[in-house]
Formats: sequence, structure tokens, C-alpha cells
Amino acid sequence: MSIKRRKKHGRVYLEEHRTIRVNGKVKSLYVRSLGPEDPVTKKPKPRANVFDRLDHGPSHRAGDVALLWELAKEIEMPETIDGICCGQRNVDGPSPGKLLTAWAINRAIDPQSCTKLESWLPTTDLPRLMGLDPGDFTKVAFLTALDFVCTDDRDAGRLHDPTARIDDALYRRWRALHPLPAEEKETLAYDLTSVLFFGVSYPLAELGYNLEKILRRQANLALVVSRRDRFPLAYFVYGGSRNAPSTIKNLILALQESSVEPGTLIWDRGNVSGEHVESATAAGWHLICGVPMSVNEARDILERTQLEYSHETLARGSKGGHVYAVKLEAPLYGKERNLVICDNRERGVRNADARNEALAAIDEDLQELVTRIGNWGERRIHEEAGKAVGAFGALVIPKVNRKGDGTRLSWGFKKQDIHRMERLDGKWLLLCTDPVLSAKQATNLYLEKDFIEKVFRTLKTSEEIVPVRHRLEWRVRAYLFVCVLAYRLLAMLQDRLRKLSDKDDTWERADTLLQELGRVERVRVRLGRQVKSWYLNLSGKSRETLDKMGYKKLLKEEVEVDLRV
Repeated sequence: MSIKRRKKHGRVYLEEHRTIRVNGKVKSLYVRSLGPEDPVTKKPKPRANVFDRLDHGPSHRAGDVALLWELAKEIEMPETIDGICCGQRNVDGPSPGKLLTAWAINRAIDPQSCTKLESWLPTTDLPRLMGLDPGDFTKVAFLTALDFVCTDDRDAGRLHDPTARIDDALYRRWRALHPLPAEEKETLAYDLTSVLFFGVSYPLAELGYNLEKILRRQANLALVVSRRDRFPLAYFVYGGSRNAPSTIKNLILALQESSVEPGTLIWDRGNVSGEHVESATAAGWHLICGVPMSVNEARDILERTQLEYSHETLARGSKGGHVYAVKLEAPLYGKERNLVICDNRERGVRNADARNEALAAIDEDLQELVTRIGNWGERRIHEEAGKAVGAFGALVIPKVNRKGDGTRLSWGFKKQDIHRMERLDGKWLLLCTDPVLSAKQATNLYLEKDFIEKVFRTLKTSEEIVPVRHRLEWRVRAYLFVCVLAYRLLAMLQDRLRKLSDKDDTWERADTLLQELGRVERVRVRLGRQVKSWYLNLSGKSRETLDKMGYKKLLKEEVEVDLRV
């Protein structure tokens, strides 16, 4: 037996070998390993460092709620509600202002019913941000907060509703932070939409027709919104059978009682009347609105005025057509008024073509009907001819001849009325009481009022305002107040984003940003003596957007030192 040394991996190992003879030759045969020549001495394990222990608590939804809470603090939303509803500026604990602001934040990003709010809020960072205990957010607390902003005063026999004062205070705070450019006055758009109800006990939930002409139980929500930054000034709640024209006097009165300086009002042509025009102008407001075709003076003005299509009269160009406009003075509602005649050439051609196609089809259908009459009675011929004419009965005159020789059915077209409609195709009339505005300016202001439709769309889709499940009138009014609060926060966010880009896509960008921030969670992590707040899932793009908006310190890592460890 012999011992051999072998070097391997930088160390020397001992091996036992034995010698044998094979075919007269001596060979060494490996038997076993004896291990390393120098045994390894075990080093003591290093002392455990407190930083090697990683403990963390539960995560909380943090990104979107933190951003909306910052926006709410900017216009002092909780303090304003508490100051008006509770009679003091600062209220400790779960005040109505904080509870309703938390509810508004929920409606803006993840709408939940009042019953589910108390389980939703503790999963977010709002309790920490508001300095409240998660147990403060209960269903009873939220319903009580609603009663602070609107309640049934049985002694006085009426509702106590200070929401108009809150609206005005929030608007004044917003305008103080974001004043209008010098010499510019407020331009407001006003409109009304229906709100569907499930219950039947709410007194304002009346049977009324929506835009699709469907009769249903509903209330009506009206909004006044600033054109400059889409910030709402006020809202109104009406019965479901109430139409928009009947609410104009309420609007004028509310504007007179508010702190807004009179500027320009824009509303749909369905709201206009001589009385409404006089009411608005008497209150100091200029008015831009469409004049309905049912007004004989409006039809006469459009018929006798032929626009010149040139670069001087071009007011607007888009995929929907080119709008030409001229300004003139003419009698309307008993006075000489500043009017604007607008003409969309492409739409006029499309309307004329569609009408001519329909009349040609009617002519063919009536000719085919003549071949099928046979021995029909006069009543049946009238019925079949009426079906063929359809909605064009004002332009086509079918005549049924008595039995006898010759054609039983003949018809004619009212060419004079057709030519009159051709002169009106693509045209509409605007009333503009501001003599300073040009035809182009007035036309564009009126056509751009559709932003208020986007406000209603946001309320009904993003915030899921309908259907309303509250049944007491004061609770319904307060609930709608919360929904408008939520839209105020979204309008502030869109205004911040609008200032970062010239593109008109702030609705989409605001929604995308909130969705991305909705995935951000805050978690407290212990690293030895340090307790850090980490924000998970925060993308670089979202971080960059927050920085550009002026929120560099939002969602920044926080470090605390625990000396007890």
C-alpha cells in the first residue's frame, strides 16, 4: 500500500493506492481517498445583522387615492364642507368633510355603494392620509355625513340644503388658485340630463322621457360648467317630468346669488325664448344659443339669406364639414338682435341627397303600388299609400280616385316646400347678444359646448351615478352632491394634464393615469432599526407625469428609525 498526494481545486488531497502486477508490469490501483492533507478549520458564522431581517406589514392602495386627496386639499374641500355644515372651520376626527371627500374619491376611481364603503376604505391609504382610524369609516358615519349637507327640517317644513353655498365656496377657492386671464370673463355652459331611479318613494323620481324618448321613472340633474377648465360652478336637481326650458329662471337666480361675475352663457336652442333672453341679459349675462326652427322669424331669416362661401366667412373646418358664418342684425322676439347664420355645406348637401333619395324611392313604391291595386277599396289604397309615403307626408300628396276607368292612384310633390327645405339645408341660426364677438368666435363657442356632454358621460360611466338607490329626497340630493364633488376632482386632474400638452385628450390621459396609479400599493418594511414605506408598482412614466404636474414629493419613500430594536 502507498499514499499519494493529488492537487485539486487549489488544495492537496491524500489517496491510498496499492501496487499490482499485470502481464509483468507494475501498476498502481486507486483504493480510496483519505481527504485533504490539511483539514479545514470551520470558521464561526458571522453574527446576525439586524438588517438581514425583513419584516413587512399589509399593503394598501395608495397611488390614485393619494393624488386625489392632494387635489381635494388644494381647494380645501373637507374644510369648506365642515365650515359651512358644522359652523366651524376645523373639525377633529371623522368630520362630514373628510367622510364625504373620501366618498367622492371612491366615486372617481372605484365606485362602491354606501354599504361597501366601510370595507373598501381600510384597504386604501386614505385613513392614514386623513389621520383617521379605519374603523371610523362605517355605513352609519357616511349616511350621517350625507345628512349634514342636506337634511329634512321638519320644524320648518322644508329641506335644509347648504350645497349651493358649498359649490360657490369651492368655485371661489378654485378661481383664486387658477384665475381667468386678464380682461376675460367666465363663459359657462348649461345643460340637463336624466338620472334613472330604482325606487318609487322618492318624490322627484317622476315619469319622464329621456333622450331616446323612453318613458321611465327618473329625476333630472342640471350642471353649470366653466368652458375654460371644465370646473363646475353649481348643480341642480329637478323632477323627472321637468324639461330644460322650465329650469332657466332657477339658473339665472342661482348665478345672481353666486360670486361669479357675469360673463357669457351658452345653452341649447331648446331652452331659448324671448322671456329667457330678457332674463339673462337683465342679469348682466351675454347669451349664445341656437334659435329653434319653430320660430317663424328664424326660418324667414335663414331662407332669405344666402351665405358667400369664402375664406372670410369660413368659421370652422372639420371631418364633419366646413361651417361658414355671417353676422347680422334682424328682428327676433320683438327686438333687433345680434344674430349669426351658420351653414355647413357638406351637411346641407347630404341632407338634400338623402331627401331626394327618399322621395325617389317613394315615387317608385307608389308606381309599383298602382300595379297591385286591382279592385281595392279607397280605404285600403289610402293605407298602402300612407305606408309608402311614411314621414314625407308633408311633401308628397297621394290622391285616390273613385272606381272607374283610369288610374285609381295619383300623387304629386310639393315642389315649393321642397325648394324651401333646400334653402334651409345645413343652416342654423344663433343668437349672440355680445356685439364684440365675431361670427367665427360665436360659432365656435357654441359648437364647443359639447364638453358638458362629456361631463355627463363621466358622471354616468366612470362614476356610475345611475341608478340611484337612495330613496329619501335629502339623501338623494346629498348623494348627487358627492358625485359632483368627485367630478370636481377629475376636472382638476384634467386641468393639470391639459397644461402639459396641447392635445385635446385629457379625458383619456386622466383615466389612464388613474388606472396606472390604482395599481400602486404602499407597504411598510422593517429593515433592522429602519421602517420604510415602499410604493410598489409605480412605473417610471407615472412618476414622470406626477413630477411634471408638481407632485414630486407624492409617493416618495419615507424612513423612520425605531430605537427599540
